[in-house]
Amino acid sequence: MIGKIDISLVLLLMSTVIIIIMAYMIYKNSNKSQLKNVFISIIVLLFIWNIGTLLELCVRLRYGYTEMVFINICYFSISFIPISILLFGIVYAHTRIKFSWKYLMLFIIPLLSTVLIWTNNMHKLFFVKYSVNNKDAIYGSYFYFHSVYSYICIFIGISYLVVFSIKNSGYFSKQSLFIVIGFLVPVFVNIAFTLNLLDLPFLSNSIAFTIFGLFEMIAIFKFNFLNLMPIAMGTIVDRISDGFIVIDENFRITDYNKTMQNIFDPIVKIKRKHYLFNVLGFFKSHEMYHFKEVIRKVNVMKESIIFEHHFCEEKFDKYFNIEITPIISGENHLGNIILLKDITQNKVNLKKISEQQEQIIEQERLSSLGMLMGGISHNLKTPIMSIAGCIIALEDLTKEYNESVGNTIVSESDHHEIADEMLTNINDIKAHFSYMSNALTAIKNQVASSDTRKEISFTLEEIIQNIEFLMKYEVKSNFCNLIISNETKENFLINGDIGTLVQVIDNLISNSIQSYGKITHTTSADASSRNIEFIIFEKGDYIIFKVKDYGRGVTQEIKDKLFKEMVTTKGKEGSGIGLYLSYSKIKVMFQGDMWLESEEEKGVSFYIKVHKNLI
Repeated sequence: MIGKIDISLVLLLMSTVIIIIMAYMIYKNSNKSQLKNVFISIIVLLFIWNIGTLLELCVRLRYGYTEMVFINICYFSISFIPISILLFGIVYAHTRIKFSWKYLMLFIIPLLSTVLIWTNNMHKLFFVKYSVNNKDAIYGSYFYFHSVYSYICIFIGISYLVVFSIKNSGYFSKQSLFIVIGFLVPVFVNIAFTLNLLDLPFLSNSIAFTIFGLFEMIAIFKFNFLNLMPIAMGTIVDRISDGFIVIDENFRITDYNKTMQNIFDPIVKIKRKHYLFNVLGFFKSHEMYHFKEVIRKVNVMKESIIFEHHFCEEKFDKYFNIEITPIISGENHLGNIILLKDITQNKVNLKKISEQQEQIIEQERLSSLGMLMGGISHNLKTPIMSIAGCIIALEDLTKEYNESVGNTIVSESDHHEIADEMLTNINDIKAHFSYMSNALTAIKNQVASSDTRKEISFTLEEIIQNIEFLMKYEVKSNFCNLIISNETKENFLINGDIGTLVQVIDNLISNSIQSYGKITHTTSADASSRNIEFIIFEKGDYIIFKVKDYGRGVTQEIKDKLFKEMVTTKGKEGSGIGLYLSYSKIKVMFQGDMWLESEEEKGVSFYIKVHKNLI
């Protein structure tokens, strides 16, 4: 018997030391979670229980009798430990709880049990006869009620741990396994003690909690238990918009989140312990080979690889960015994490943007063609009408000449006069055709496809000539004056497509014309106030083109957006495309810049800045 008591005493001391060490290490832990606080309460109650048991054992070894004061101290802890275990399981499951009245009611039975234990000699409701050996003890009626209540609390608490550890699985299941085993050992010992299933001394319960302490130490410090909220982490990873699968070194699925299952739910069910490539059986053979090769490469390189993949099945059509990352501990390769980011909507958006850009370009092209057609009409209408007039004059002269043949009244000088008039008309026709040819050449530069344009150089004089040809009749028909001024000291070359730059400047001049409003007739005074200035000057390494008018100007609100969004000051008559794309063309094709200065009702000045080169 003495030998057994000595062994029990050693184990009891070991249990107490472990609890003290745990208390110290938990105290040093910086985590301030509710789970930590509940766990500390269990440690404190265990410490009180062990101290009470040690004191009772020491008195019994020295004096040979049981001191009930120490037993009552032990039962104070025993009464409240089940509630702490229950709360521990609930907090473990929900991360944090609010202590309302329903939780406070749980403490009524432990408080009643404590009172009845300390007053047991008056009513014998807890013990009729107490003995440190469970076979010799006789329990009162309340003891069984207290025991049932305690076991219910313990089993509910442990059930929370079991259920939510299974729900989390993976890494957390190992952690929870140690927690559950640590709790189950003393519970089974306590049941065996209470129901007299085994001949056990009272201190066997405290010794059982030595095992509890060992398992909890492992859970806390090996798996960082108090620093990781299992359910919180499970909730977080399930709510992540990206799906992931964790596979071991044998390509078997060990974990995944809810997002991953939702992604592939229409075509396959993902399950743990299943072979990855069996789950991905819907892959085409070449896709499967590529996927295996990427994983093999990741394992060899020990670095993450990201690639894009299009899953296209009968009921499944999605694009993903797939990232495969190795899980490495020290020198050991434990598996891989496969992260899938759904980029289907991004692809759809990019396609829409591309289509919208094409539409904008097409609208701008049609708008430009409309402007060009107007320009052609203005530029060619007058020379065509002049040519028609010359032809009519030639017809009249030809008729007159035919009638003069054989007429004695018509002198030789009359014949020469008719010939001179005919020659004058012919020269006029030639001049008009020459003008039309030059105008069409300028127009051709603007309508040429950007794919066929060559990066060539052009002079400022060529710019001026094209502007004069293309804007002459539009300016005149709108009763405006285009004043062109070249303030540069030398003739410079500009690298790029002349048609693009002419088109941008023409667009600015057209905007200036429209800023004055439409009129059908004007006086000389009105015409002098509808001036548009096109000025060319140098600034450092750049040539600046300035288009200035004295029209209605633009508001500050529109001014701030003009080159960033498709806005217009023309109401229903404008789309905002011209300036928006003009700015882009100057930026991209000439590596230049474009800006404006304006005051409402005082006009606007547009500036184009491009690099210059000496001839």
